[in-house]
Amino acid sequence: MGCTASKQSKNASKDNPPSILDGLNDLPKQKLLTLETKPDERKSKQPKSLDKSKIAELFQAEHQQIYRNKKFQHDYFITEEKVSLNGFEGKIFVVENKVTGLKRIAKITRNTLASQQITKYVDYLQQLKKLDHPNIIKLFDFYNDDKHIYLVEEYYDGGDLYERLRTEMQSSEKIHVAFVFQQILSAIYYLHSQEFIHKNITTSGVVVAQKSNLLIKITGIDDLFNIFQDSNPDISYRAPESFADKYQWNTAADIWSAGIILFELMYGQHPFKDQSRQITIQNIKRNNIKEDINLNSINDDAYKLISEMINPDPKMRPSAKECLKFKYFKSIRRSSMKITSALLRVKEFQRKNELKLILLSLMTEYLLPKEERDKVAQAFYKIDLNNDGKISKNELYQQYLQRSGNEEQARQEVEKIFSELDINGNQFLEFNEFLIASSNKAVLFNEENLKNFFNKLDRDHSKQISANELKVFFYNTNLSQSDWQQVIQLGQNKEQMNNKISYQEFVSLLTENE
Repeated sequence: MGCTASKQSKNASKDNPPSILDGLNDLPKQKLLTLETKPDERKSKQPKSLDKSKIAELFQAEHQQIYRNKKFQHDYFITEEKVSLNGFEGKIFVVENKVTGLKRIAKITRNTLASQQITKYVDYLQQLKKLDHPNIIKLFDFYNDDKHIYLVEEYYDGGDLYERLRTEMQSSEKIHVAFVFQQILSAIYYLHSQEFIHKNITTSGVVVAQKSNLLIKITGIDDLFNIFQDSNPDISYRAPESFADKYQWNTAADIWSAGIILFELMYGQHPFKDQSRQITIQNIKRNNIKEDINLNSINDDAYKLISEMINPDPKMRPSAKECLKFKYFKSIRRSSMKITSALLRVKEFQRKNELKLILLSLMTEYLLPKEERDKVAQAFYKIDLNNDGKISKNELYQQYLQRSGNEEQARQEVEKIFSELDINGNQFLEFNEFLIASSNKAVLFNEENLKNFFNKLDRDHSKQISANELKVFFYNTNLSQSDWQQVIQLGQNKEQMNNKISYQEFVSLLTENE
């Protein structure tokens, strides 16, 4: 699926707006780190035992390198410009990876940061990598030069949430609103559990993953203002307390913003927004809901949840976890969702060793098609009964028990699955762990994908992957030089150990038992 030079040139000239992409400077090439090993280590034919706690770091997304030390145009070409989201200062494009052909969303904004601020921003984005939730837009790549900042994110094509539900908002039924809003709250619950505050939750910042379904994604957590401008660009979603001097953002402000979204979805209009910015702020502070809105026109359960979420007193607002327990969500039926194939793949998955999991984690991010990722996300939602963004043993047990009817068999299957997948030992399956096991390997492991991914890792084009080359894809780990050598040895043929992995060894490691 690689692109020819002529195709790249054609797209670059046709689609790249001069105001955004002209005059970019190449970033300095990132040097490969040298691994110095003692002579006796190089001669060793047997890998030493590995510290599993260190290896677990490589499977955690926040340690997988987000910063790309080369030019944006080297990796992507622009295919179309999208309508910018409210509050985003910049342009949004659909882009295509020049090697894999996979679509992404690129958000490009002017670089107004000093060098120290760039470092702080990169560290912040690196922390965002650990946000592993099916209802949060995934950040793939980050680039910067003297003029611009580039964020490359997960692609979505289902449109704006407000537009998708416009017809339903005019109806008294509103059968999908609870389903949609539960996903929004699940994402917020997860964000807050990871000690992140969004600060910019708006209706326009909630997107639909595909035209064929209502899988919801929230965007904007990676926007520049989140750490350098302590305010929400769209003031109509801001909580009343946030207008106070020296206000410190907290989770209650996100709950208010989400409550405004639910109000809009149920009543069909914003409770406080006016053409005048000052009147909008005044309405929010005084809780002046528009007089033409009939507050009794929705069901009691929805009304109770909204009134609790937009309580003027932030201390009285429920947490996202508490919101998800409201009676309003009891009408949602999950049993009709088909997840049998995902459960079967999870049950049959064998990791072989930690290196296979690490490579699969990188490979699913780099090569897994959006459609396959969304299918897994829907299955994950079905199993995650308490909407905390992770699957517990009990939640998975309920699924296997429902299918087998045998308690002991279901319990054994769950224990086996966790022993294979729960590499960080936290007694939960995160979305990425579930994605690795349940994604369709026939889609992922075609010959072209395997070659593309191997070539991505083989930075010096030696037709072998060294510890040096694998290391540059990770960030701020505690692994020593010797540890990295041992990681590579996990994928080697014991008869031909040279601290490098050939293409044949690479394919064998990934595809065995698949």
